Amino acid sequence: MLTRRIARPEAEERIEARATPAECRELAALFELPAVHSVEAALVARPLPKGALGLEGRVAARLGRLCVVTDEPFDQDFAEPVSRRYLPGLAEDEEDEVEVGALDEDGPEPLPPDGVELLELVREALALGLDPHPRAPDADIAALEYDPEADEEPAGPFAALAGLRERDA
Repeated sequence: MLTRRIARPEAEERIEARATPAECRELAALFELPAVHSVEAALVARPLPKGALGLEGRVAARLGRLCVVTDEPFDQDFAEPVSRRYLPGLAEDEEDEVEVGALDEDGPEPLPPDGVELLELVREALALGLDPHPRAPDADIAALEYDPEADEEPAGPFAALAGLRERDA
């Protein structure tokens, strides 16, 4: 179950969770996917200095997608690495004032007093990692043929003007 909170542990802690069918339906609706078959989160929570929390691991899922080439449904495996740091007492408006090392991609986020919501972390990983133009493995855009001669009637805003020109000629 992904609906849980991750608090700062005293020692390194492994966290493994799977989405329930209801959570899969909620994620499918949120991301407008035909289906979310499964979602798994495998993370390691580490206590960091100054009361901070470090989370590292990955989110993996089996998703139902629609191919942008063929408009046919297909299943796709998804895996996104997760690496986050959370600092306690960091207000939203103070985030810009935190010094971030040159190798850090993102600065730390505020650590809520009741912990980090795992489902929100999964939502973020999916939002950042989903391919906006999914293609089925066997989809071949070159196989799609377009024959401009096949269009019987021209369409578009200038089609009516072309008809007027032909009528006046």
